[in-house]
Amino acid sequence: MAQSDRHEARVRVRSQLIKRHEALMAREARIRAEVLEAAAAILTRDRAVLEAEARLGQALGALTSNEGMPVDEAAELCGLHVKEAKRLLRLRGGGQNQEELAEEVANS
Repeated sequence: MAQSDRHEARVRVRSQLIKRHEALMAREARIRAEVLEAAAAILTRDRAVLEAEARLGQALGALTSNEGMPVDEAAELCGLHVKEAKRLLRLRGGGQNQEELAEEVANS
C-alpha cells in the first residue's frame, strides 16, 4: 500500500506542478502582451512629439525669419520659454536628423 500511496502522491504533485506552470506561463504571456502594448504607445507618443516639435520649429522660424520677430517675443506669443524656442529653432535648422531626435526623446 505504501508504494501505491507514494505513486498517487507523485501523480498529484506532478499534476499540481503542471497546473502551476501553465498558470505562470499564461500570466507571462499576458504581461508580455501588455508590455508590448505599452512600448508601442510610447513609440507612437514619441513620434507625435517629434512631429509637433517640427511644426513648432517651422512656425517659430517663420515668425523669426520671415516676420523679423525676436525669438523671445515669438516664444512669449507661442507660450514657450525662450530656451525651448531656441531648441526648436535649432532642430529646424537641421542640426539633428530624425534618428538623433528620436534618441534625444527616448533619453529624456
